[in-house]
Amino acid sequence: MISNMNWIEVNGVGLRYCHRLGTGRRMVLIHEMGGSIESWLRVIEHLPGDANLICHDMRGAGLSEKIVETCNIDNHVDDLRELLKAVNFGGPVVLAGIAVGAAVAIRFASRFPSDVSHLIAMAPACGVPAQTRAATRQRARNIASQGMRGDGAALFERAFPQVLRTDTELYAAYRSRWLATDSRSLGALYGMLAEVDLTADLPQLPNRTVFVAGEHDPLRTPAEIDRLAALAPQIEALHISSGHFMSIHSPRFVARLLDAYPMDAASAASIYESFFAQPDNRVGDSGHAA
Repeated sequence: MISNMNWIEVNGVGLRYCHRLGTGRRMVLIHEMGGSIESWLRVIEHLPGDANLICHDMRGAGLSEKIVETCNIDNHVDDLRELLKAVNFGGPVVLAGIAVGAAVAIRFASRFPSDVSHLIAMAPACGVPAQTRAATRQRARNIASQGMRGDGAALFERAFPQVLRTDTELYAAYRSRWLATDSRSLGALYGMLAEVDLTADLPQLPNRTVFVAGEHDPLRTPAEIDRLAALAPQIEALHISSGHFMSIHSPRFVARLLDAYPMDAASAASIYESFFAQPDNRVGDSGHAA
């Protein structure tokens, strides 16, 4: 269970956050674009009971304050920094993020290296190719002005392909939650991606950093994750049988990685290999990671 679900005003924005108190390892979890605290609930169920963790609805997401105009990645980093200070949740922490949440985690770790001991970035959104920026900006405007059932819904369908819809109720619930997202805020977040370039941040990341690629992720392909990881020698690239929304598709493995990766010098690849070798940790016709 999560205790201390609450709201707080920091950095000029009202945020919903939750804090599961514990005497164990400190973890900070950042959800994906279109996600919320709820994106992590099934992961948290599989973490050790003593894990001391924080997660929050980013500005514009879930039940946090909505975005009226635009935002940039440092707004989100500053929000998180001020939240952690306000609740006395000091570093160094294990920092994990999904997609846009991984981008925020990367910039946070680059700006505040002493606060992060381990970084787990799943399907990180580190930038948009120059040739697609105009289209990204237009899609963001469409989502903001036309609601979630146009380009917003199409984006979700791409990110959650048929091969990963092994739990139809889970898929339907997550799709409905996505459609309930504030479209103006999601448009602002999506538009933010067109302006992001985290290339210069990558060499500043912790010595224990892993970028995780989903083999069924058409938005952030394994080839793109390999390219990003190759830009800094300390970054390990890991491919897993999952998709873009890893905390939704593969919560048991995400929990295993969060727990095991900070324990010792074991590679993320070895953690995945031992996990995936167990038949009970594969689900659906595709046998993707549970």
